[in-house]
Amino acid sequence: MSRLVSHLALAALLVATSAAASGAAEPPWVRETETDDGIVVFSRETPGTTVRAVKATLIVDAPPQVVLAAACDPETFRESRRWVEEQAFYPSPDPDVWFNYQRLNFPIVSRRDYTLRYERLLDPEKGLYRLRWKTTTAQGPPPIDGVVRVTLADGRIDITPVDGGKRARMHYYLHADPGGSIPGWIIDLANRVSLPTIIRDIRNEAGRRAAR
Repeated sequence: MSRLVSHLALAALLVATSAAASGAAEPPWVRETETDDGIVVFSRETPGTTVRAVKATLIVDAPPQVVLAAACDPETFRESRRWVEEQAFYPSPDPDVWFNYQRLNFPIVSRRDYTLRYERLLDPEKGLYRLRWKTTTAQGPPPIDGVVRVTLADGRIDITPVDGGKRARMHYYLHADPGGSIPGWIIDLANRVSLPTIIRDIRNEAGRRAAR
């Protein structure tokens, strides 16, 4: 189950969910765990959904632009591609915006599919390095009989300079629900357990690039 939600986060794989339209304050982040290699994971309730949002933070020994490049490269997450049954990429007139459709085939659970809109934001003068994604119907095939269409898989990676830009602090936000009849508590657990794996993939690839 952790592999399912992990892939949703990668492939496409949160702009942190806004509070309800009434203007209520956003729920606080709750610290879940810290791994031996320094990844801190938090979660919080999200108004209007039964699935908790999660975030993780980590210092990466690579410059911010290198970390962003690793996060934008599908090859960084090559281990998860074994679950991909079909995929398609759709460019846009803006080179910093693209779309990715994926249909996933996992053991036991029903197949899932979704299209994500990616947007890259890069402004070194302001120290802004960001990749964000969100499910969309603007691209990709229509729903397929027998395949669960994922409608909630939103996320964001914020990267800020550390030590004068020699290193980077990465914040990874995710709000994902694979849909279907999977209980919400299992989804929440899978998100929290799998998130460090995603962070490590980016950290390791960024480290390899920085060492070249």
